[in-house]
Amino acid sequence: MKQILCVVTAIFLLSSCKNAKKTLGLTENIPDELQVTKAKPLETPPHFNSSKTVKTAIQKPSKDKLTPAEEAVIHEINKE
Repeated sequence: MKQILCVVTAIFLLSSCKNAKKTLGLTENIPDELQVTKAKPLETPPHFNSSKTVKTAIQKPSKDKLTPAEEAVIHEINKE
C-alpha cells in the first residue's frame, strides 16, 4: 500500500511541473502570436533593371562579306 501511495504522489508532483509535462509530451506546443515574425520581402539588386549593356569583345560577322571557307563551299556548289 505504501508503494502505491508513493507512486501516486510522484505522478501527482511530476504532473504539476511544467517541464515534466513538456518532457513527457503531455502539453501541446502552441506558438505565441507575439513571437511569430514575418519574413522580409525579397529585394532586387539596384543594377537589375539597368538599361546599360556590357559590350563584348566578340564581333558578329557581317552578312555582306563571306569568309574564304564560305566562298569555297559556294564555289563547289556552283560547279555542280
